[in-house]
Amino acid sequence: MMRTIEKSAMTLARAADGNPIITTVVTILFFLGFNILEGQIELLIWGERFPHWLDPIFIVGFMAYAAYSVYACAVFNSAKQRV
Repeated sequence: MMRTIEKSAMTLARAADGNPIITTVVTILFFLGFNILEGQIELLIWGERFPHWLDPIFIVGFMAYAAYSVYACAVFNSAKQRV
């Protein structure tokens, strides 16, 4: 599981050419999309959106991934400077 997250963060860093601002914005956009999808599922099943105890866990998860993608940018940029 950790290897998959590491590979996705490095792919994101390569796609952003090592720019941590772009990787953070992309992660925020994915969180917004996830939040909209989650709300739509809640609306379809229960008839309304509502806050629940999983929301903070999802938020922290996306924040951690954004931080890890910034770290991946640092690794990408340091490897690029060695060449």
